[in-house]
Order: sequence, then structure tokens, then C-alpha cells
Amino acid sequence: MLRVDLQALAVDLRDSWWPAVLLGVLAVGLLALGARRRRRGRRPALPFAAAAVVLVVAGATAAGAWTGSVPSARAAKTVASDEVPGTDGAVTQVQVPLRPGSGLEPSDTWIYTPPGYAGSAGGQGGPRYPVVYLFHGEPGSSADWFTAGDVARTADELIRERLIPPVILVAPDLTAPDTDDTECLDSTRPGGPQVETHILDVVSYVDAHYATQADPEHRIAAGMSMGAFCAVDQGLRHQDVYGAIIGLEAYAGPGQGGRDALTSEAQFRAVSPRFYLPQLEMTRRTPVYLDTAEDGDPISARATQTLVTELRAKGLPFQHHIEADQEHDWDFAGIGIAHGLVWTFDQLGLAPVPSAQPPQDGSSVPATS
Repeated sequence: MLRVDLQALAVDLRDSWWPAVLLGVLAVGLLALGARRRRRGRRPALPFAAAAVVLVVAGATAAGAWTGSVPSARAAKTVASDEVPGTDGAVTQVQVPLRPGSGLEPSDTWIYTPPGYAGSAGGQGGPRYPVVYLFHGEPGSSADWFTAGDVARTADELIRERLIPPVILVAPDLTAPDTDDTECLDSTRPGGPQVETHILDVVSYVDAHYATQADPEHRIAAGMSMGAFCAVDQGLRHQDVYGAIIGLEAYAGPGQGGRDALTSEAQFRAVSPRFYLPQLEMTRRTPVYLDTAEDGDPISARATQTLVTELRAKGLPFQHHIEADQEHDWDFAGIGIAHGLVWTFDQLGLAPVPSAQPPQDGSSVPATS
């Protein structure tokens, strides 16, 4: 029953083909009008130009439908306005100061605070909240989780149904001036972007400016695609910062982006869980939720299986779920993050009410091979 309810959160993610179709019909009509004007000896430039613009918009809309990057009219409005309509909580954007020599450009960090939030970092006696750090994919930006992923509405629903506690969501920007594929790493090349350091600065900033529970037991690293690798890698290597991990279509290494950022094979292996996890000393029993799209990226699927094997050997609490009829896109991520948050908060002992969960021995529902 839990999964059926959460699947309903993604109903409006399936309605985005109609705008592309209607725009395509409009473009055809404009082309027909231009052709008729030409036959009559009149200037066809205006309808032809309008048709070209409409076709570009239709193509972008269709691409958004295909990838899930702009899956609904709600998401398109969010992209255009930098605001999240119809949200019970509040969504704002802040610019976290950059260190000198960071190799990064100023960018927005998107932050969701739950309904009823009125706290401040220095306040006494008020409620303090766990924090979920949301890492986007490549290509992408800090807005993606709130536009394509519609995560604010998901959090509203899960909090309202008492499936998770009131929570702060934080989505930093992981891009650099010359690449989106940073893999959340500190580059060792001269002048290279220091993304990992910036992420840790974001954590410090959020703890200093918001009413957070500022300890690993109340921080979750979560991400999709490249962001899933970020969540797994950052969560494992910074156990003093994060207490749980959610990886949606995760990879076991940083791929070409990592090789571009680093200068040696040893450095590459030091940030690749498939290499360092067998020898990694775990200082806590970090819960790890891994989710795979049934029709998703086969490289990610194989990498996730590698992670499952190593996590099982470590004896960590984990679950690997396969989302039926889903692909490697934001539709999948919008569903997977809901499942991941419910399971993870339950594992951390922070669920508001007891929830029916799968066994905690690392088994999967449905089982994976």
C-alpha cells in the first residue's frame, strides 16, 4: 500500500506530451499559412518565422517529456519564475559564499523549509530539523530537484501523511564554469573547481543560518545519476557529516568527469567506491537506499549491483529497489526520492509513526539478482 500511495505523487509527471503535440500542430498550421500566403504572392516570412520558433519550443517541450527534465506545467512555471507554486512549505534560493580560489562561480542553493518553520540558527527552545542534501545530475543545476523532481510537493505530501518528519531540503549547485560533470570532487588540476569543499561549506552555512539538527544522525546525502554517485561517495567518505545515503541510479565511480578533474589513477581510485569501499573503515552503520529504474541506464544498474555486494559485505543496513516501468530520468527520481526518504527516516529512527517496511537485513522488495 505504501508504494501505491507514493506512486500517486507522480501522476502529473505524465501529462507533458500534450503541450509538445499541440505546439507541433500550431507549427504545422503556421507553415500552411505561410505556404498559402506565398502562393497568393504575399510575404510568408512572418508565419514561417513564427513556425520556426514554435517548432523549437515544441522540440524542447518534447525533450522535457522524454527525459522528465520539465515534466509538467508546474515545473515549467517553476523554471520560468524560480518559484515553487502550491507548496505547503517555503522554497527560497540563497548564494553561499565561495572561498577564494574555489574555481566556481556564484550560484543559487535551493532550500525548502517545512510547513510551520519559523526557526533560526540562534533561536532557543524552538524545533530543529533534519536536513536532506539533494545532489543533481549532469547536465543539471541546483533547480532540478525542485523543478524536474518536484521534491517540494513530495516533501509536503510525506510530511502531511506523517511518513517522514518535517525536514529541510537543500539543493546546492554542483556545476563549474567549464563543466557540469564535476562528480562533486575537488579537482587536483591547477585552478580546478573545488566542488567537494563547497558542498561542505554549504552544510556549514545551512547549520549556521537555519534551525537544523547539526549532526550526522540528522543529515542525509541524496542524489540522482551523477548526484547519486555524489551522495554515495560523499556519504561514505564523510561519515562525520552524513548519517545516511539515498542513491537513485547510482554509479560506483566518477567516470570521465573524475578523470578530467584528477591527475592520477591513485586519486581516481581514492574517490571510487568500487575501489575503496572494501577497505573503508565504517565508523557508523550508515543506512543506504539504492534505487534503480527498470528501463534505466545499464551501466548504472551494474554499478549499483557492485555497491550492493560491497554494502552486504560491510553489514550495512541497505535496500535496493527496482522501480518498475521507469527510465533514467526525473520522473523516476521523483518517485524514487519519496520511497528513499520514507525508508531512510525509518532506518534512522526518525519516522513520525511506525511504518510497514521491508526486512532490515539488506533484502529488497522486489528482490534483485
